[in-house]
Amino acid sequence: MNKQTRKTRWDNSINKIREGLEELNELKSEFEDWKDNLPENLETSPLGEKLEEVVESSFCDEIESACDDAENLDLPKGFGRD
Repeated sequence: MNKQTRKTRWDNSINKIREGLEELNELKSEFEDWKDNLPENLETSPLGEKLEEVVESSFCDEIESACDDAENLDLPKGFGRD
């Protein structure tokens, strides 16, 4: 049985997501560098289009916003403490 409080487990889970998000942002930056250094003749190729899709995606911002929302939730304490 887990001895940590639900609040602690909640916060730890959000921190893990943020760590993964940091890695995704680093990778996204690497894809952006790759795209920026493509030869001109490959910019509109399937490779260039895929790189553009990754660079222009907003999923990292959406995950960050969801983490902010999750952190700001007023979690129930239970046992008459709410």
